Amino acid sequence: MGIHKKTKLNQLIQRWPDGKINSSKWLNHEGYGANFIQKYKNNNWIEAIGSGAYKKYGDTVDWASALECVQKQLNIQVHVGGKSAIELAGKAQYLKMKETSVVIVSNKKEALPAWMTKANWKTEIDYKVKNLFSSDLAFGEKQNGFVTMEIDKSSIIISSPERAFLEYIDELPNKSSYTESKEILENLISLRSSVLQHLLENCTSIKVKRLFLHLAEHTNHPWYNKIDQSKISLGNGKRVIFKNGVLDKKFKITVPKDESYEGI
Repeated sequence: MGIHKKTKLNQLIQRWPDGKINSSKWLNHEGYGANFIQKYKNNNWIEAIGSGAYKKYGDTVDWASALECVQKQLNIQVHVGGKSAIELAGKAQYLKMKETSVVIVSNKKEALPAWMTKANWKTEIDYKVKNLFSSDLAFGEKQNGFVTMEIDKSSIIISSPERAFLEYIDELPNKSSYTESKEILENLISLRSSVLQHLLENCTSIKVKRLFLHLAEHTNHPWYNKIDQSKISLGNGKRVIFKNGVLDKKFKITVPKDESYEGI
């Protein structure tokens, strides 16, 4: 290997922190074409993660480093959302220290690269396309319900608790729990009414908006009374969300009957 190639390799390794994944797209952009990549693989400097992504040889990488690569290098607009984002923010009733699964959400149809979905991260990737908010809400912006979080050696975009909770109750009644929804919201004392207002006004799901306001009214945190419901479109007519439930006459949805809620 010539001096130039050694220097080029040294430059790459110096710019490649432990625990990071680099995509073929990024490597090519930085001047490392297929020939360089193949030589570095053959000499055990780097190793492939499926097709299209690489790590330093012998390095340990995880789902967060994969997501960081997808967000920053491939510009795919996906994020940690729903209950996973609430748990990572320490807002759930029981915070899981190590994720066995993580919810990855896109607000539009985006294909995750095969190397991310097929690799063994020791964490299941639960990918969901929701179309839950207006496409006018720019990805990654704080006012649109996104935050940046440091996880180990990676910096990734996740839903703020406000957005994450709306994503979570979107799964009701089939994949999320009404009781758990109430318990989670009881812990979300410091939600920002301005962010909620913005998200609710731009939410495309009548079900989610009605459910959220129903749950929020009964939790009655201080932020609830700051929401201007006159600016939130709730549609018309009754919605049967839970079969054999009781009717909340204010928000016109059926909800489970329990000891604390007998209907309105």
